[in-house]
Amino acid sequence: MSGRYRQHDFAPGQSLLCRWEYVQGTEASPALVLPDACVDLLWDGERLSIAGPDTRAQYAQIAPGRRIRGLRFAPGAATRWLGVPLHVLADQRVDLRDLGIPRLATLADRMAERDADAMAWLTDRILADTPPRSDAISAVHARLSRARPDTVAQLARELGITERTLLRRCDEAFGYGPKLLARILRLQRFLRRRHHPANLLEAALDAGYYDAAQLAGDTRRLTGFSPTRLLAQVLD
Repeated sequence: MSGRYRQHDFAPGQSLLCRWEYVQGTEASPALVLPDACVDLLWDGERLSIAGPDTRAQYAQIAPGRRIRGLRFAPGAATRWLGVPLHVLADQRVDLRDLGIPRLATLADRMAERDADAMAWLTDRILADTPPRSDAISAVHARLSRARPDTVAQLARELGITERTLLRRCDEAFGYGPKLLARILRLQRFLRRRHHPANLLEAALDAGYYDAAQLAGDTRRLTGFSPTRLLAQVLD
């Protein structure tokens, strides 16, 4: 039996996108985790960890019957709360205590004391303590979320910064550069259209791909699957 996933979305414009819960079924089958330009805090009842920004799909190994609760940061928000650049956490799952930041270690210890209301307590702390996202980072995410995003050169020029500065800021805020961020956001747009009554090519064009070959290249680089196989995995 596969796992059960539930999600509660927060109001737009906050530092957190949603709170979620995953309960593994009776089988120890790995859960597919796709890159989404977000960062999550994970709580298993004993350990508070951070799931860094993924550059490609990963599998989470979860024991049968295990419950994982999570908080998903809005893109660009996690680094402001953590106080570390996200590129150092790319493709990693790290216990907050191991980051060597006393504030986060104390928070992880206090989570264990909260018991049933631990996630609600943590949510309140994050919403109260996270500085607002900078206008520049908001603009980067908004422009790269378009079906036909700006090039790196165009984006840097519009923001009045050099391409090198743009790359550095993206590494810090998102965990990787603007080109990879744009590909991940495009893949997520394609996946959101999977329920629409369109064929694969129409869905790809609608998401911003130039053709089916570009879609196939992106899905293989980011997930290891062909587009049809990826859709089958997501719909299982």
